[in-house]
Amino acid sequence: MKERRQKKNNKQKLSWVQRFILAAAAALAAAVFTLWAPLERQEYAFADALFVRPKAVDNRIKIIGIDEASQQELGPFSGWTRQQAADLLNAFDPEHAPAVIAFDINYIGELDEQGDSALAEAAAKYDYVVMASYADYTTKLERLEDGTLRMNPLYVEQIEMPYEALRKVSVQGFTDTVPDSDNYIRRSLLWAEAGGEREYNFAWTIYQSYQESRGEEPVFPKTNARGLFGFDYTAAPGMYELYSYADVVSGRCDVRVFQDSIVLVGAYASGMMDQYMSPIARSTVMNGVEVQANQVNALLDGRTFIDLPVWISALLAAAVAGVYTWLVLSSGFGVNLAGGIFLELAVSISAGLLYRNGLYWRCLMTVIAVAVIFFVRLAFGYLTERFRKRKILQMFRTYMAPQVVEELSRSGRYQIELGGRECQIAVLFVDIRGFTSMSEGLPPDKVVGILNRYLGKVTEAIFKNEGTLDKFIGDAVMAVYNAPLDVENYMEKAVRTGLDIIDAVESLNDELERDFGRRIACGVGVHCGPAVVGNIGCDFRMDYTAIGDTVNVSERLESQAKAGQVLISEQIYEHVKDRFRAEYVGELALKGRQDKVKAFVLER
Repeated sequence: MKERRQKKNNKQKLSWVQRFILAAAAALAAAVFTLWAPLERQEYAFADALFVRPKAVDNRIKIIGIDEASQQELGPFSGWTRQQAADLLNAFDPEHAPAVIAFDINYIGELDEQGDSALAEAAAKYDYVVMASYADYTTKLERLEDGTLRMNPLYVEQIEMPYEALRKVSVQGFTDTVPDSDNYIRRSLLWAEAGGEREYNFAWTIYQSYQESRGEEPVFPKTNARGLFGFDYTAAPGMYELYSYADVVSGRCDVRVFQDSIVLVGAYASGMMDQYMSPIARSTVMNGVEVQANQVNALLDGRTFIDLPVWISALLAAAVAGVYTWLVLSSGFGVNLAGGIFLELAVSISAGLLYRNGLYWRCLMTVIAVAVIFFVRLAFGYLTERFRKRKILQMFRTYMAPQVVEELSRSGRYQIELGGRECQIAVLFVDIRGFTSMSEGLPPDKVVGILNRYLGKVTEAIFKNEGTLDKFIGDAVMAVYNAPLDVENYMEKAVRTGLDIIDAVESLNDELERDFGRRIACGVGVHCGPAVVGNIGCDFRMDYTAIGDTVNVSERLESQAKAGQVLISEQIYEHVKDRFRAEYVGELALKGRQDKVKAFVLER
């Protein structure tokens, strides 16, 4: 039986060709969606959750912020001249000077001669003063070296520099941000070419100046062909060491704390409109000077990255989706679940390892592909199983009591496959006496009419007592009790069915005589014992039935019963004698059996 079930299960599995086609389709879909990137913003959010973690800030980086208090003391920033910047530089102690002083403030064009001169003179006192410039971006169609055309959305027409006197005594770097499609800052242009010259960004210029101040070589981060690279954030807003601009200028701050440090000067008030969205603090904005501080921190620690080419991401998504589809089509739920969890973890961990090694893998579509494949397979399996159960229940409703079918539905303890199980059951047979001679004298339609009404009453009696209608055999009926589900007092219920059938037929006779001019009588036989119960037949045609000696004895008892009698075996009698009265009729010789059977006729 186990081998037979295994063959049946093997037939239900998909062939390797079907699995290959479905796996290839899943792989293709995953690759297409990765290339299309319909969930790009969600990709960024997912990657941020995987990759971005707060870290200990580098205490060499300090920020002097133009905050609300500074503007209250020194006046609104919009009214400042370059003299305020000169005052800040002059406030530092030359003996304890910062290694690098960087102004994230644009001093483009001359403003007033006195203030401009004062700032240039103050900046000349220090070896490494970095001033901000900004690049004018536009989109331009470019021709590459191989002759192909490419649209460059980060083409720089020109870079606006500080006024000439300040430019001569400082180094410059452009501060422009490169927001992703979700407006979060994760990437920056390392360099831009304008007018035939290459200029570097603000953070790199600070980092390079600091390395030179220590006599060390700066390490260039990897970039794409356009000079774009990403940087790993270190700290959320407010985490870098912060000093108020007014405190430094007024002397209230001990400037020796800035010795050998990287000092960034920039806006720290919301009204100055220099705030951005950052992946390390998605619920709040970050001041531009803090974005620059994070970028410098990443350059110092070597925590920069470039994007994994999208075609590689597509291949990885296709490989994972294809392998997992093959797995779910070849194994059960437990393996599917474990495999899905393993792949989700493997993809996430791999993406994190790549990120820490300088590669940014947008893996959300790969993760989604695994989840979709799992739930599609789960839904398909659920719908298939539900359809199978519905089909089985529809079949069982034709020969089982409704309450038994409901219990069967709730328990789910059934299989629609060839084979059966041995169990203890009671079997009832009933047949019309003299049916053949009666039918010879009636038209076929009247015979069918009598038979249908009679069978209806018999079926009602069987279902009323929780029996299973096994089959109609002409005018004979076979019913089984205690299968496919266990039924309490099943022998008593089988006996009760026999009595109910006799009573039902007697009450039906007046109706039959009125409509057809005939009366009928039937005999019933009931026996109990072991039998094999299950689906008998072949793969394309099977019936739920019981087979064995118990069935044969019951049928022989029914053949010996006279009109209106219910004959039961000794085995049945021993179980019901306290609830039903029966008269011993002796040992009956049953056709096909050597041993006689002790029989009892029920009293009504």
